[in-house]
Amino acid sequence: MGKILEFAESLWKGNTDTFTHHPISAPFGVEQVTQGTWFIKGFANTIVRETGNGLVIIDPAAVMDHEYKFRKVRSVTALPLHTAVFTHGHIDHCFGVADYRLEAEANGWPLPRAIAHEDLPRRLDRYRQTPGYNAAINMRQFQGGAAEVSFPAAFYYPDITYKDRLSFSVGGIQVQLQHALGETDDHTWIFFPDTRVLCTGDLFFWCVPNAGNPQKVQRYCQGWARALREMQAVGAKIMLPGHGWPIIGANRIEQALEDTAVLLESLHEQTITLMNQGAPLDTIVHTVKAPADLLDKPYLHAVYDEPEFIVRNIWRLNGGWYDGTPSHLKPAPESKLAAEIIELAGGVDNLVRRAQELARAKDFRMACHLADWAYLGSGKNPDVGRQTAQIYADRAAAETSTMAMGIFTATAQEMRGKVPQRKKAGIPSVLESQDRRAKKSHTE
Repeated sequence: MGKILEFAESLWKGNTDTFTHHPISAPFGVEQVTQGTWFIKGFANTIVRETGNGLVIIDPAAVMDHEYKFRKVRSVTALPLHTAVFTHGHIDHCFGVADYRLEAEANGWPLPRAIAHEDLPRRLDRYRQTPGYNAAINMRQFQGGAAEVSFPAAFYYPDITYKDRLSFSVGGIQVQLQHALGETDDHTWIFFPDTRVLCTGDLFFWCVPNAGNPQKVQRYCQGWARALREMQAVGAKIMLPGHGWPIIGANRIEQALEDTAVLLESLHEQTITLMNQGAPLDTIVHTVKAPADLLDKPYLHAVYDEPEFIVRNIWRLNGGWYDGTPSHLKPAPESKLAAEIIELAGGVDNLVRRAQELARAKDFRMACHLADWAYLGSGKNPDVGRQTAQIYADRAAAETSTMAMGIFTATAQEMRGKVPQRKKAGIPSVLESQDRRAKKSHTE
């Protein structure tokens, strides 16, 4: 057993946890998990299957690590790439085929093909229209506003697409593809019947499912739960996720998929029940709770996304953008609202002082409302910004999820007037900060 599988075992047994080691962080590397199957742990994971007619590779690479992934594959097998499967169109999963294409052209081999769901090309088309927006949200989510993140302008489109399910054979090895609504609308999970290997893509993540991400497009809680149930039914013995670490053993896989499905089903049922009662979004967000026993599972900690954000996505899918608060239908500009609040408070200093008091009492939800009003209502005064920035920095330090930590850290950066550095982003700095903070708290 290598270091990746050893680490996965340690996580499952609770000897360490994903608060200390984020699912997107180390240990990295390549490891054989069963005959002819290699697992490459990176920011996102790659699965390599050898066949008698070349390689089948699930999610060949991310945009930022395709050279690294290519070298890792070539360190364990010299077989040419026959078929790549993209589990979805996120840029940490659907790159890398071009490297194998160049290799094939240089060696006179047949060119590799890429397969994906039929909705994936439309995703890539949308990315080509919104590179600036996607760079901005990834800067907040992964770099906490500290570094500029470039977003690709060119993509490798799949050669073959499918609608619901697809089964094909390469070198005598059967590969089964199934579409699912989950983190994306173009998601695919893959099953190899001969080895009972299940490749989930991002439908399993070693954390609360990324079904709520506040900065990204629609996610599908109910469809995601349905996909987990469908994956349960295949009887996998090895589960290789798109992020995080392998799970070995039919019983463990059954439990992990079951618990994750129940978590999503509970959030969906609670939210829809309250929506049917006419409750506004504010009431629903502060009422719906994920089962606490599930959040204690080693593979369901809220270290990336959060149940609260998932509830908002359920509302968005089923209820539209109006949240049920009448003043929000046609609101005043935030800056004018903030100026009015400052006048009522008797000045910006009073507002800042009260925000600081609330932050010291760990009432960050209320403190940040006041901090926003003070900063906006002062015309983004630098002195006010420096004071309110500390409130957001303290709130970020108290958070557990990448989503919340990234946005709050970026807000603190903006209020301090700091311009994002120009650098090539490698392992996301927000995730590194999460790991460092967790390790420190575990030793105090």
